[in-house]
Amino acid sequence: MSPLEAVTHLFAAVQLSDQQTGYEERESWLKAISELFPDYSDERADNYINDAYKVLNRKHGPDRKHYIIAVLSRIKELLDEGQIAELGPKIIHLIEADGIVMSAEMEIAQLIAAHLGITINIEDED
Repeated sequence: MSPLEAVTHLFAAVQLSDQQTGYEERESWLKAISELFPDYSDERADNYINDAYKVLNRKHGPDRKHYIIAVLSRIKELLDEGQIAELGPKIIHLIEADGIVMSAEMEIAQLIAAHLGITINIEDED
């Protein structure tokens, strides 16, 4: 799994955590990967996101969580500390992109933060 592919699978997992993906979330993912990987190929990125959706939609409950943890382990191997630190704000932007923060998104954010050793603070508007 390449760095672009690993980050894409992680972002797809966040997108699917609330059981839906939208235009705003896709745009947030595209912005994130263009900043992290400036030389990425649009076609390859599209293939990776579609593949990630397929893989994640076949996994449920503990199997999905184990898969996400494996992706996080791969990200720790592939990205340097600076790139990993950049993921925090990008994940926040992704979660807040559709204007609604669901509890499932908060849970995956906590999982990501714990495994990558980063801070992900999402504003609670209540």
